Amino acid sequence: MSDPTARLAYEHARDLAARDAVHQALTERLLLRCADVLDSFDRLLSDGAASDVETYRRSLALIAGQLEAALAEEGLERVGRVGERAEPATHQVTEVRAAPPGSADDEVLEILQRGYRYRGQVLRAARVVVAVDGGTEQGTERE
Repeated sequence: MSDPTARLAYEHARDLAARDAVHQALTERLLLRCADVLDSFDRLLSDGAASDVETYRRSLALIAGQLEAALAEEGLERVGRVGERAEPATHQVTEVRAAPPGSADDEVLEILQRGYRYRGQVLRAARVVVAVDGGTEQGTERE
């Protein structure tokens, strides 16, 4: 480019794009950290508490709901639901089980770890248990 103004505009646009890419990477890392907090809440809620269990569980459920709503407002979406068909782009199959009556082949039976998507990009695939026809050996991992 021989025009100094055009070259300066090009360099400025390139610098902005690089800065935006760094910002995007930092945002995604932050969202994944928050997703890990949600996983911790899930584990704590499944373990229960020693005294006044119901109040403890309700309180934690409210906090988890607030955090999840805040992240959803920022664009974080959950990936993986029981009953849907497992897809390689959004599900990591960690276990297979014989399909129970009424279940389809590759139907998600259980979510072991939530998956998340941000701005259309899968940040982490959901770790799932899926149904298979024919009694494939339990515990087989496939992707």
